[in-house]
Amino acid sequence: MDLSWIMIIIGAVLVLVYIFYNATEQRIKALETRVRHMEKLLQKSSQGETFTEPEINKELRRLLQQGKKVEAVKRTRQEFGWSLLEAKQYVDGLKGGE
Repeated sequence: MDLSWIMIIIGAVLVLVYIFYNATEQRIKALETRVRHMEKLLQKSSQGETFTEPEINKELRRLLQQGKKVEAVKRTRQEFGWSLLEAKQYVDGLKGGE
């Protein structure tokens, strides 16, 4: 093997490591957001507060009324740190409950 092939292989491995690292970092951030949300809910529950609808739902319903379902799903993912499927199901639930 000459040196150029070795460099190509090393470059490919580094790109794969970078992609894996980036995907893992994004997943960790999403999980941290979910944990923060759950901690808020647990704290409210332990203080005897009743569960109320999240404030974000007003914004999501407004986006749905404007026909911006994709934007509503994106916003849900940002707020709750959910997967695409979970966010879509949540938004579909809001749309069905109008």
